[in-house]
Amino acid sequence: MKVTSVRYFETRRGLGYQCKTNIKDIEIWNDGNGGGTYIDGALKDIKLLKEYTEDELERLIDQYENNS
Repeated sequence: MKVTSVRYFETRRGLGYQCKTNIKDIEIWNDGNGGGTYIDGALKDIKLLKEYTEDELERLIDQYENNS
């Protein structure tokens, strides 16, 4: 899985982000309210992915940002 775009937004509690990936309908999210970073999308598609830790998701975002 690769990150293809990142959208940042501010909340009352911090910075959130939505990341599109190269897998249709699968996104990486952080709602900016103090929770963790997670994968969102169609459940059937998520089940096909390997389980990513929060650190692995953050590294995917970092890779995208370092190459942009």
